[in-house]
Amino acid sequence: MLWKAGSALLPSTARIAVLLASTSGLAFGQTSTSAPISDLCVELNQTAMTQIANGKLKEAELALTAPVTSGADQAQLACAGLVLNKMAAFMSISGRFGDGTRLAEQSVHTLEKVYSPNDPALLHPLQILAAASFELGRMGKAREAFKRMQSNRSQRPEARALAYGMAAVLSEAEGRLPESEAHYLAALQAWKEAGMSENADAGAILAGLGSVYIKEQRLSDARQALDRALAILSSAKDAVSMDRIKVLNALGVLQARQDDLQGAEQYLHDALKIADREPWVDPFALRGLLNNYAAVLRRNRHRREASSIEARAAAIRIDPTRAAIVDITDLLPRDKPTKK
Repeated sequence: MLWKAGSALLPSTARIAVLLASTSGLAFGQTSTSAPISDLCVELNQTAMTQIANGKLKEAELALTAPVTSGADQAQLACAGLVLNKMAAFMSISGRFGDGTRLAEQSVHTLEKVYSPNDPALLHPLQILAAASFELGRMGKAREAFKRMQSNRSQRPEARALAYGMAAVLSEAEGRLPESEAHYLAALQAWKEAGMSENADAGAILAGLGSVYIKEQRLSDARQALDRALAILSSAKDAVSMDRIKVLNALGVLQARQDDLQGAEQYLHDALKIADREPWVDPFALRGLLNNYAAVLRRNRHRREASSIEARAAAIRIDPTRAAIVDITDLLPRDKPTKK
């Protein structure tokens, strides 16, 4: 969620929007009403995750949707719904938001056959659905899923953290920055109450908070939030490379805003280095990072390298609906036009 939400956007929007829902305890079967997950279900989850990691999404999806249409018992339905949720999180974190929304919807529909509307089991797929829809620019669907999250009456701190995090993302996107800040801080407090203040979800919240502070010109506060986010995301076992890429991107923007162009270049270089090691990176996130890096390179008079990076960015095609999301590049100071 760094830049995010879209991801070349401010840091948090995306993970918060997306990564927030992916890895905490509720994500796989730890609900207030469910019995302990069976060994068979754990094995099914491992098999499905291995399949999608190896590019076999269709096979994994078919295996999980079969019980829904074949009159399976509640335990089987619950297992299928929870594994679909994990798959939705994986695809969304990987930037495949279309697959993420579809799988999250399937998870919700499946779990609704087993759990009550207030069960925490529904919160994670709803959060992923809201976040991935947000990433795709489908704001109506994102708000609809968020309203369903709000109607869930679970008092678990993890549940409150997810709801506050999504509220923060939506408020930030709508320009209501003080309200967004309050939601981010409430989410941080909830993760602390849950004993999860050092996990990737908390790191994503801090990244989102940093993006708000940059927009508000509170650069010292932004530095504190982003440094803390980077520390967490560099050590948290549930963090993924995209988390770190987004925070480094945001730190690069912050340094540029503070006229430390050498520092900005280093952060953005490090972010791109990580991205280039990944087998696949969300095109929207990558283009935003490349644009930021090229802008800083030009200001540092590295024109040849800047031209090469600009060519990479220009070759990336983006869905017009996602392009409508504010890119963090807009937060970079612009060079003054040369007088003729």
